[in-house]
Amino acid sequence: MTLALREAVVRRGGFRLAADFEIASEGVTVVFGPSGSGKSTLLATIAGLNRLAMGSIAFNGRVLEDAFRRARVTAHDRGIGLVFQDARLFPHLTVRGNIAYAERRRPAARNAPLTEDIARRLEFEALLDRPVRNLSGGEKGRVALARAIVSAPELLLLDEPFAALDGKRRRDYLVLLRELSREQGVPMMVVTHQIDDAVELAAQVVTLQDGRVMAHGPAADVMARPDFLALLDRRDVGVRLPAAALAGRNAEGVWVRADSVLLASEEPRGISARHVWRGRVTAIAREAETDVLVSLSTEAGYILSRITPEALDDLRLEEGATAWAVVKAHAL
Repeated sequence: MTLALREAVVRRGGFRLAADFEIASEGVTVVFGPSGSGKSTLLATIAGLNRLAMGSIAFNGRVLEDAFRRARVTAHDRGIGLVFQDARLFPHLTVRGNIAYAERRRPAARNAPLTEDIARRLEFEALLDRPVRNLSGGEKGRVALARAIVSAPELLLLDEPFAALDGKRRRDYLVLLRELSREQGVPMMVVTHQIDDAVELAAQVVTLQDGRVMAHGPAADVMARPDFLALLDRRDVGVRLPAAALAGRNAEGVWVRADSVLLASEEPRGISARHVWRGRVTAIAREAETDVLVSLSTEAGYILSRITPEALDDLRLEEGATAWAVVKAHAL
């Protein structure tokens, strides 16, 4: 299965998106890039909400739009689901009513979870009979995702589906999203600007910057490119460690999640971890009630560690202090 955009151009006000790529559509493809790069515009265009000024879009050999030939399949007939960042639920219906609406209208030939099944998987069974106007942002996002999955699309597009969630809960749902794609056989494209999301989800990656597709292909290949590294927000990743910093490794480098980086306020001794770097604390930021991000400047580059507020107090860390970053071999 493939998704192909050929010399596709979209104009939205003063913004211009140009996309030319072909990817295998199995599993999860992450659309990655900074804010304003055109990620949401790309998804809306594939879904049929934007018209092409030029170029074409095809999915699994079926032409969805060809601007030169003036051929266009309507958004309703593309078999593509789109979950917006703002959920866009039906405000006059309950949670159950929103999902049941999609369940009644899905094609008979395609299977998908029923309302109760998906509510259990996404942990909102207790909310089924609640009006959607009474939900939090994170709850609305899960309901919108459930409604889209129940509709049994041939391709599911997700615009930062868990943007309202932080910490472990967010990471748990990312794992579930990948599992649902595999179990239901539904290819997904997920927009994000967070490297943790991309690492967790992506079989393939499409990167955008300033309205242009910079790279596309298997995640491991794209994420090793210099133009991908230039897109990263340092707050979102522990570190990409160069091969020279890794004992006994010949690879070009590896990603280490911030959650996998331990911190010590004294030089560790008599431990099994093989990768330890001395550094200076350059920044401390509270990510949520349960998470603190600590940035260290080390010989391996900047390393980010995600720890608890209690650990921060116990270590007595502050900006300018000396600390050691510790990474176990299995985290690489």
